[in-house]
Formats: sequence, structure tokens, C-alpha cells
Amino acid sequence: MATTTASPPDEKTVQTSNRPAGKGSRRARRAGEEETVSGVRFFLAKPGANGHAPELGREFSTEGEARVEALKLGVTYYGLQEWRPVADFAGRNPELKREAVTGKGAA
Repeated sequence: MATTTASPPDEKTVQTSNRPAGKGSRRARRAGEEETVSGVRFFLAKPGANGHAPELGREFSTEGEARVEALKLGVTYYGLQEWRPVADFAGRNPELKREAVTGKGAA
């Protein structure tokens, strides 16, 4: 009677990788599948602004739209995020925290 034992695989032939199998991990984005940051609003700079203070022009719903239009017009664009201060008295020392304001026109 013959017995065979399985030997462990040679370490040189074992490949470990954190990458998924295939040609790469990049994929094309579909329309409407844009990276958005919650609570950020995008504006074009007003043409002719002196650059000392931001002057906001037309607003866009996504950064992609703002980028394309800014490129067409040769202006810069701004990403604006609105915050609300919140006092937290729960602990021993009071803390001043921030809370993102969501939605347009929220006060």
C-alpha cells in the first residue's frame, strides 16, 4: 500500500496581493456617479473679481459641473461648506463643536 502526503506549496509560487484579481482596480465612472462631499456647495468666481475676497457667482449642484463651466469661462470655482457652532456642556469641560449645515438656505 502506497501513501502519499501533500507537501506545502513552494513559497516562490504563492502570490498574495491585496488587489482584486483582474486587469486592475480602476473602473470607468457612469453618468451621475460623481464623488460628492456632503454639505458642500460649488460656485464659480465672478468674472473680473480682484482676488482679494471671494466673490461667488453662479451655483452648481456638483463639482463636476462647476469644473467644466469654470474651464469654459476661464475662471476659478469655489467649494463652500457651511458649519454651525454647537456648545457641548456634557463633560467636565465645556467644548465647542461644529455641525455641518445641510440643505440650501438652512439657518
